[in-house]
Amino acid sequence: MPKSSEQPQRRPGRPATLSRTAVTDAAERLLDEEGLSALTVRRVARELGTSPMSLYRHVADKEELLALVLDRLAARLPRPPLPTHPRERLTLLWGLIHDGLAAHAWTVEVLSRGVLIGPSVLWHVEAILQALCDAGLPPERAADCYLATWHYTVGRLGVRGATARSAARHSAGTQPYALRVLSEVDPERMPVLASLSGHWERARQRDDYPEGLERLLDGWLAGG
Repeated sequence: MPKSSEQPQRRPGRPATLSRTAVTDAAERLLDEEGLSALTVRRVARELGTSPMSLYRHVADKEELLALVLDRLAARLPRPPLPTHPRERLTLLWGLIHDGLAAHAWTVEVLSRGVLIGPSVLWHVEAILQALCDAGLPPERAADCYLATWHYTVGRLGVRGATARSAARHSAGTQPYALRVLSEVDPERMPVLASLSGHWERARQRDDYPEGLERLLDGWLAGG
């Protein structure tokens, strides 16, 4: 008799005993393959061929699962020798964080809520704050600059992800609704918008994070 879909099924190669590491492994795999909406304690238990109650011996809830995976990803961020010049340090460090987030699209949705952090990322946060202080900002201004750049980084990745999903929903040769609205602007009533009718699509497709990062840092460091 075929097994019911409700019965747990152990995949080949799964460990015989459950551990916090095995639970985190399964949660990370599920997040990367199916996204944030797929993550539940029940689903992770099914992936491991066990019961939800068994998982609760290792993690309290879904939020702790997310925190564990986030901290693991933060621990994997490179910690290279840092340049002496503060501005070069900032560009390098923000690039590492940006690329780490971009490799796992679901992280942006979690981190944009602002309620979870992986303690392992604190090395990078400290290094960024120190670079900002070395560039002439007092600690509180450095913290404000860090937050502004963090919001820019997460926001830019969020927009890029949403744009990619929107493009995937449209067949070749068709435009998303927003771009159609912008391209049909009356040039007599809105001449500047009309002059930019072809610009929005090009801007949507290019990766301008590094350029935006440099301009953002220019503004903060110039203000002192």
